[in-house]
Amino acid sequence: MSNLTKSLMAVTASAAVGFGSFAGATAPAEAAGLRCSTTRLSTPCSKQNARAITTYVKYGPKGKSVKHLQRALSQVGYRVSDTGYFGPATRTQLKKYQASRKLSAVGSVNSSTLHALRVGAGAKRVSVKKASTARSAVTSSYSSSSSKGTRAVSFAYSQIGKPYRYGATGPSSYDCSGLTGAAWRSAGKSIPRTSHAQLGGLKRVSKSSLKPGDIVGFHGGGHVGIYVGNGYIIHAPRTGQNVKKVPMSQMRFYSAVRPA
Repeated sequence: MSNLTKSLMAVTASAAVGFGSFAGATAPAEAAGLRCSTTRLSTPCSKQNARAITTYVKYGPKGKSVKHLQRALSQVGYRVSDTGYFGPATRTQLKKYQASRKLSAVGSVNSSTLHALRVGAGAKRVSVKKASTARSAVTSSYSSSSSKGTRAVSFAYSQIGKPYRYGATGPSSYDCSGLTGAAWRSAGKSIPRTSHAQLGGLKRVSKSSLKPGDIVGFHGGGHVGIYVGNGYIIHAPRTGQNVKKVPMSQMRFYSAVRPA
């Protein structure tokens, strides 16, 4: 048996163990001696990166599993930068991949998608139960609360470009708190209607601990937006403007709350 074959077998076995095996590791295909990159097609590299995905990643969060997903997609022809952030580009390419494999094009990684990525065409079937166990055994950002926050962020992204209108709560136009309220309703959570009521009636969080989905207040509490990560918010600015994504540093921070 060649050294390359032995190395590949060792990496595959390690991938089945779950989350702990890849903490702080390089891409497993590269560890196995394969020359992998996101600029050329390589089914073996794609499969090895897929086996390092340890959670059913969804839109919004970031981390090593997202980066492995991006690499896996790129190496089978669905190009996306390996930023580690699951944004619109990653979701679009994942949907295309799912449709090409006759899977439900949900734009997030579920068990059937993870299986397809891991085994490739004609490869030996690999169980995803270990990954599911690892997901439930470790503290992750995909808790019930974070899942709702992710859905709120996804909704906010889908409203970009719609006009501001005072007193509007959607679906064709919004004011600032109308947008944040609609985003959280889409996640199954009803919150107070106005910006002051939202900031005063929900769980307060510090600026340094913001998570996607949190509601951020500005200008003394008279304006709010949805935090989407990396220092950005999506908000409905004012009359004459549309819903947009902007750096939160553009406005004076007042406070932040977490609806769930």
